[in-house]
Amino acid sequence: MIRFRVMAAAAAAMFPAIAFAQHSVLVADRTNGAIWRLEDANSNGVIDEPAEVHLYFDGANAAGTPGPLNPNTIGARADGYVVYGDQDSTRRLLVWMIDRNCDGDAQDEGESGVLADPNNGSGVSFAFPTGIAFDAMGRLFVTNAGNTFGNDGIYRLADLNADGDSMDAGEVSPFVTDPFFGPGNGAYSPQEILIVDPEGDCYLRNSSSGLHGIYRFRDLNANGRADDAGETSLWFGAGNAAGITLSAGFALEISANQEYGYMHNLATGGLDQIIRVQDTNDDGDAMDSGEAAVAFSTAEAGFVSIDITSLPDGTVLFSDNSTLRIIALRDNDGDGLFLGTTERTDYLANSSGLLAAVRAMTRYTPPNCGNPCDPDVNCDGAVNGFDIQATEEAVNGDFSNFCQASADLNGDGSENGFDIETEEQRVNGEPC
Repeated sequence: MIRFRVMAAAAAAMFPAIAFAQHSVLVADRTNGAIWRLEDANSNGVIDEPAEVHLYFDGANAAGTPGPLNPNTIGARADGYVVYGDQDSTRRLLVWMIDRNCDGDAQDEGESGVLADPNNGSGVSFAFPTGIAFDAMGRLFVTNAGNTFGNDGIYRLADLNADGDSMDAGEVSPFVTDPFFGPGNGAYSPQEILIVDPEGDCYLRNSSSGLHGIYRFRDLNANGRADDAGETSLWFGAGNAAGITLSAGFALEISANQEYGYMHNLATGGLDQIIRVQDTNDDGDAMDSGEAAVAFSTAEAGFVSIDITSLPDGTVLFSDNSTLRIIALRDNDGDGLFLGTTERTDYLANSSGLLAAVRAMTRYTPPNCGNPCDPDVNCDGAVNGFDIQATEEAVNGDFSNFCQASADLNGDGSENGFDIETEEQRVNGEPC
């Protein structure tokens, strides 16, 4: 059994829930102070400017939210809720965005805001946010790489008073901190994270001398933290049976088909690599024979990779900030690797210069603001009793199988049993 599994990020009650549609990619551009949305509009397998690159967010937004200066990390939930972390000498904060009116951007009033900054009531300083992930309930987790303005740690964020941010006391809580990382800023350099498995296991890419690799954290005693005795372990690192020597790297991603994990590794000789990892024998790590392999490698001069993103069709994207490209990798021969001569395509190769930096990326599912009375509320392509069940769960606060903007299906301003009755009527063919 493969342990590198992920549940689709669901709409959690603690953050706004919007239904979702097709996938695209968001790319952070610190030079332009912008977040761009990329899509393959003509379905030719290539993304190019300007027709397929669109401004998603910048400092000119109508909400007055500060635009990105140095966006280190970005993550998107399956319902279109997006968070990025910003860090430079004058700005250290987390920003949320959502395209409420489905016009393709988050530039409008009410579509963005500061989620947390150093003045938050929990006293957590996100001085260097390096990783963002959502769990199966849609809850947000953020990694901070410590420096003089904040400690190493992984934190869980919530909006307990429904005011749109995590600035209030108790809304930022430690998930993995001192018991693992040590007090202050120790030997670790935490980078990107994944929250996978129904149990909510957390995987971290660490990048520091002698400690390079992937670490797993499990909240075994259900106390809301995963840094107690026996809850932390090296999942992939030095001494692996594949003989792969690990070095610096930032990115950690999971394949959309949930079979493989991918990590960036800057190997000896200037090789930028993608390492494919999986736990085939279900022993709690990827250290054994056949569990890791170099899936892609390039020695191109000046290649500067920042991030990896996996798409639903199995394509894996690898950013190159030096030449402002995104390398698209497809496993055409089915060997699980991207080493074949026909398995690479360069996005943005005919660039018109819209993007001035290609750094952090995330797979993005735009919200669906279409027919609000679509009875297929779990978005499985069918209208049946499972939609009624999903509505009942949503009315009771569980949005994990509910993909519409609200469970108030009858529009009376409340989410209750009358909405379940409304869904039953729609499933049975009654008009909205």
